[in-house]
Amino acid sequence: MIRSFALRMKATRTPRVRGSVVLGVAATAATLAVASGTHSVLAGGTPCIRMTGNVAHYCGPASARLSVFSGVVFRHGSCTRKKVDGVQLLQVRIGSRSLDGSRTNAGLTLFSLGMSGSRSGGVVAYYRSKRWLGRGVSFKGGLHGGTFVAQGVARSGGRATGSFRC
Repeated sequence: MIRSFALRMKATRTPRVRGSVVLGVAATAATLAVASGTHSVLAGGTPCIRMTGNVAHYCGPASARLSVFSGVVFRHGSCTRKKVDGVQLLQVRIGSRSLDGSRTNAGLTLFSLGMSGSRSGGVVAYYRSKRWLGRGVSFKGGLHGGTFVAQGVARSGGRATGSFRC
């Protein structure tokens, strides 16, 4: 009886967690999409993206680290900053993104950080076909880089710390 209750609870929590991840990622993406269409201030340049088949390769001098992938340095990406209605938005895209919807990003390395203000945002990282998703807990940074703490969501457990340079 207790075991079946625990299984039911796990089954009912998983869609909510997935929903919150999807909602968080969608909110960050929507915020940036709205920002790009309004009167916004762009600092840091436009992102560099090169397409090869079904893969988007981010390019530029940006690099990042994420504690859940110990010793890994994500390289070759860009940072985009926008200010909309007094709120600072930040997007960091490093590595390559498979556009086929693969849960493992087709084995490609990717780091993606989106922050709105100093607390709201999310992190998605892939390394050797392993994915880590987190929601932003805190963020400290300036024009050329920063540090952050993220709480794992969905099947990505624990907290992670990270840093990036633009």
